[in-house]
Amino acid sequence: MDTEKWKQLPVVSIDKENPKRFAVVSDLNAHKPYAFCVLAVKNNRQGPCSDPPTVLESVTPTYMVQNLRVLWKTSNSVQLTWEYNGPRNVGFYVNHTGRKDYVNHELQEKTMSTPGFGQDVDEKHREYLWTNLRPHMMYTIHVGVRTLPPGARKYWPQEVVTITDPTGPPFVDVPKLVDSSGTQPGQQMIRLTPATEEYGPISHYWIILVPANYSTEDVVNLDPIELEKATAEKRAQLARSLSVSPSKKLKRKASEVGDDSQSASYHPKEKRARRATVPGAYVTARLSADRVKQQYRNNQPFIVGDSQLYDGFTNYPLEHNLHYRLMMRAFAKNDVRTKDSFEQRAPMSEKLSRMYSDSVLTEPFTIKSALRGASQKSSPWVGACIAFLVLFSIVGMLICWWLRCNKKSAGRHPRHGSITKVALTGNIMNGGGGIPGETSKLLSTSNEYGRQIMNPYEQMNGNHHMESSMDLYPLPTSHSRSNGYAPVPVAIPSLPNNGNNMTTVSHPAVPIAELANHIERLRMNNNAGFQSEFESIETGQHFTWEHSSADMNKHKNRYANVAAYDHSRVVLSNVEGYPGMDYINANYVDGYDKPRSYIATQGPLPETFSDFWRMVWEEQSVTIVMLTNLEERSRVKCDQYWPSRGTATYGDIEVTLLESVHLAHYTMRTMRLKMVGEPEVREIKHLQYTAWPDHGVPDHPTPFLIFLKRVKTLNPNDAGPIISHCSAGIGRTGAFIVIDCMLERLRYDNTVDIYGCVTALRAQRSYMVQTEEQYIFIHDAVLDAVNSGSTEVPASRLHQHLHILSQPSADQLSGIDMEFRHLTTLKWTSNRCTVANLPVNRPKNRMLSAVPYDSNRVIMRLLPGADGSDYINASWIDGYKERGAYIATQAPTNETAADFWRAIWEHNSPIIAMLVRTNERGQEQCSDYWPLETGVQVGMLVVEPMAEYDMKHYHLREFRISDINTREVRTVRQFHFMEWPDVGKPHTADHFLDFVTQVHNTYAQFGCTGPITVHCCSGAGRTAVFIALSIILDRMRAEHVVDVFTTVKLLRTERQNMIQEPEQYHFLYLAAYEYLAAYDNFS
Repeated sequence: MDTEKWKQLPVVSIDKENPKRFAVVSDLNAHKPYAFCVLAVKNNRQGPCSDPPTVLESVTPTYMVQNLRVLWKTSNSVQLTWEYNGPRNVGFYVNHTGRKDYVNHELQEKTMSTPGFGQDVDEKHREYLWTNLRPHMMYTIHVGVRTLPPGARKYWPQEVVTITDPTGPPFVDVPKLVDSSGTQPGQQMIRLTPATEEYGPISHYWIILVPANYSTEDVVNLDPIELEKATAEKRAQLARSLSVSPSKKLKRKASEVGDDSQSASYHPKEKRARRATVPGAYVTARLSADRVKQQYRNNQPFIVGDSQLYDGFTNYPLEHNLHYRLMMRAFAKNDVRTKDSFEQRAPMSEKLSRMYSDSVLTEPFTIKSALRGASQKSSPWVGACIAFLVLFSIVGMLICWWLRCNKKSAGRHPRHGSITKVALTGNIMNGGGGIPGETSKLLSTSNEYGRQIMNPYEQMNGNHHMESSMDLYPLPTSHSRSNGYAPVPVAIPSLPNNGNNMTTVSHPAVPIAELANHIERLRMNNNAGFQSEFESIETGQHFTWEHSSADMNKHKNRYANVAAYDHSRVVLSNVEGYPGMDYINANYVDGYDKPRSYIATQGPLPETFSDFWRMVWEEQSVTIVMLTNLEERSRVKCDQYWPSRGTATYGDIEVTLLESVHLAHYTMRTMRLKMVGEPEVREIKHLQYTAWPDHGVPDHPTPFLIFLKRVKTLNPNDAGPIISHCSAGIGRTGAFIVIDCMLERLRYDNTVDIYGCVTALRAQRSYMVQTEEQYIFIHDAVLDAVNSGSTEVPASRLHQHLHILSQPSADQLSGIDMEFRHLTTLKWTSNRCTVANLPVNRPKNRMLSAVPYDSNRVIMRLLPGADGSDYINASWIDGYKERGAYIATQAPTNETAADFWRAIWEHNSPIIAMLVRTNERGQEQCSDYWPLETGVQVGMLVVEPMAEYDMKHYHLREFRISDINTREVRTVRQFHFMEWPDVGKPHTADHFLDFVTQVHNTYAQFGCTGPITVHCCSGAGRTAVFIALSIILDRMRAEHVVDVFTTVKLLRTERQNMIQEPEQYHFLYLAAYEYLAAYDNFS
C-alpha cells in the first residue's frame, strides 16, 4: 500500500504506562468518503500500514465539541468553555479525574487521586465551572456530547488537562523549643519541620517572633507587607538601642529587604483582609525550603538570635528577660500564577487563596539574664511575688470551696463539657431509711435474688433525687418532678398531608419489665419474630424527593437511591446566581418530645464539604457523630472533611483542628469554626465511633452505649441538632437515633416502642434502620441499658460512693456484692466457644469455664500437619486507648509452653505480666515455662535469659528471643508479681498499683507497639484485675470518672468469667480509692 500520498497525523504517547490509543482527525468534509490506517514508527522507520484500512463511505456531521479549553482557574475551581456546531437537541456531559504526587511533612513521597465525578449540562450552555477542587491537583477533564432520551447515548469526548493553582499548605507544624544551654547569650534553639507540599511546592519559610502577650488569633495571617514594615521598624529600633552603625555588608543586605517583598508571595491583585501590624512582631529569618528539609533530615536545630543574615532578614539576638513566642510561616511557590497568561487569570470577583500558611504560636519563653548580680538583686522581689501568688491561690480555692458547698442544686446550670444531671428516680429503697438506688427507669425491677439492683452513687438532695455529674442523660428541668416523672408519650412527627394514607400495624409499647421476654420471643425460630416485625415497618417511599433528583443536585448524592425527602430536608441558605446551593442530602429527625433533635445526613463528598460545614454553621450544631471509618473493606465510605492538622477552609468556613483523642472504640476531636470575614468563633465536638465492624453490627452494645453516653454528655442542652452520619446516613445513623430516643424515653416512661420509633424515623428520611441486624442490635442495646443502668461515678465522689455501697442490707449483702451478683446474671448470646471445645483443643485448657470466644481468640499460624496448632487459650482484650492492647491467657502448661512462646513471637508481645506463682496451696498453678540459666529451643524459637532483678514486690526478667530461620532477635520482659495471696485478695492495693504502673511505664519508655500479655492460672481472675484496673486508671486520668461495673461487664464480653470472685471485684474499688488517695488531684 502506497502511504506517501496519505495525510499523516502523528500520535505520541508520553505516558508509557497508559499509551495513547486514539487520535482526533478534524477539518473533514461532510458526506465525503475517507480511509484510515495505522502504522508504527520506530527509529524514524515506518512499519507496514494496517491492512485493510478502515473506510468511511460518508462522513456524517459529528457529535463532538470543539476548542475545549480552560478559561480561567484558581486553587479550587476551573472554568471550562467549548464550542459545538453539530446536530441539535443534545446535551453535554462533563467529568474529571485528578491525581497528584507530592512530598508530605515527613519528606515521604505520597500519591493522591480522586475518583471520577460527572455532571450533565444542557444544550444552551457552552461553559461549566468546576468547584470544590483540590489545590495543585492535575485534573483530566472530558467534555462530550450526549443525545437525549429515547435512545440516549454518549459520544467520544474532548480532553483537557490542567493543574489547579497552588496555595499555602494545609498545616504548618509549630517550631519546637529545645535545650539551648550550649548557645551564646540571646540565642534559642528550635527544631523545624517542613510543611507538606500537598497543596503545592514550598518556596521558603519565615521565622516570626512576637511578644508573648499575643495569641495565635492575634497574629495568624498577618499581611506580609505589614509584617515586613514591622520588621523594618524593629530593625531600626534595635539599631538605635545598640548605638552602633551597621557594617556596609549589613547595610547592603538590609536594603534588599524591600526587594524581598516580591518573594513574599504578596500580590496587589490578591484580595486579603488587611490587619493592623502587631507591635513588636518581626521576621527574624527567611529560610529556603531546601534548607529546612536538610535540617530536618539531619535533625539539625536552627538558632534564633545568632546575628546572621538570612536572605535579607537579620537574626538579631533576643533580649534578656523579655518573653517571646515563635511561629513559622510557609510560602507556596507562586510561579504558576505569575506565568499564567493574562487570559487565564480568574476574574476579580473570584477569591484567591493565600499563598502562605502559619503555624500556631509556641509557648512563651525567655532568655535568662547572664548578669548574676542583676538576678540576685531582683530575687527578693521575685520571692515576694511568688509568696503573694501562693497566698492569692489559697484564698481563691477557699472561696471556691465555700461557694461550692453552699450552691443549691436547683441553681446549677449545665455547662459545656461538664453537665449537671439528675438521676432517674427519687425512690428510697427498703423503706425510708435504706440505701438510695435507681429503680426500673433503667434497671430491671428485680434480679434472680429477689431484690432490686442498686446504683447508689450520688448524694440525696432535698427532693429525694440523687444528683449526678455523669448520669446517662441530662434531665431537662421542664420535665422534673418532685415525686417521680409523669409518663410522656412518644412524639411522632407531624407529616405533610400528601394524600397518601399510611397503613399501620398495631405494635403496642413494651413495658421494660417484659422487655427481656419480648426479645426472647422475637428471637425464636431463628429470629422469625424480628424478621416479621422489621419487614412490616412502613418504608415511607410515598414521600417526594424532587430536590434530590434534580439534575443540578444529583452529583451531591453519595448513593443514587438514598434521597432526602422534600418535606423534612435541611434547606441551606441560597447563594444568588447559583441554583441548587440550598441543597444537601440531609433530613431533620425528631427526638423524644423534641422536634428536630437530629440531622441525619450522608458521609460528605469532596463536592459537598463546603455545604456540610455551612449546614453545621447555619444550624448552630456543636456535636457531629460519625459512625463509619473513612474506608471499609477497601471501599471509600466517607471522605475526610476535616483537616488532619491545623486549619483548612471549606467554602466560607475555616475549620481548625484543636485536639484529637484516640480511644479504643471512638475518636473525639475538638474543632474551631470561623466564618471567613466574621469575628464569631465556635467550638464543636466531632465524635467518630471506630469500632463498628465492616460487616454486620457490633458483637456487644456496651461500647456503643459508652460512646452514646459521651455524646450526650458533651452536647449542651441549648445546642442545635446533633448531626449524625455514617456512609449513606440511614443504617447506623438510624440505629444511633433510635437507641438514643428510647433511652431518653426511659427517663420518663416505663415502656419502649422501638417499632413505632423506626416507623416515625422512616417518615422523615428514607430507609432509616437499614437491615434486620441493625433492628435486632437496637433491641439488644436498649435491653443492655435497662439491665445495667448508669454506674459511672465522678472520681471526686468515689469515697462517698464506697461508703454507701459498703452498707449491708437486710440480707447482709453490700452494694458491691449486689453489683457482682448482677454481673453473673447478664448473658452474652452472641459469644461462642466452638474452637476451644474441639476435641483436639480441649486438653489444652486448664479450666473449661475460662476459654476464649471464637470472635476474638488469639489465632496462630497453622503448622503443616498439626491439627489445632492455630489454637491457644488466649483472648484479645481492648484497653482504654487501643483495640487489642492486651492478650489475656491462662498459665502455660508443660504441653502448651511452646505455643505460649510462639504466640508471644507471632503477635510481637514485648511484655509478659505474670500474676501467679508456680505452686499455690500445694498445687501446680503454672509451669516453669522460662529458662533459668541457659537458652532453650522452643520449636523454631530460641529463648535465652539475659537478666533478672528482684524488685521487692515483683521479679523482672529479661529474655532474648530469636527465630532460627530469619535470625530476627527481640527482647521480651517478664514482670512477675509475687504478693498475691493464695486465697482472697491483697489487704492493700499500693504494691499492685505500683506493679501495674511499672509495667505500663516500661512499655512506654521502650517504645513498644505490640500487646501486653497477661496471665494468672486461668487467665480470667487476677488477669482481669490487672486489665480492668489499667482501664479504670486510664479513664480516671482522662475523664475523672470511675465505672467498675461497666469495665468488668465489658471484659466479660471479651473473655469468659473475667473477675471470677467477689473479692477481686471488691479489690478493684479498693485500688481505685487508694489511687485517688495517693494522688489527691481529683477533688
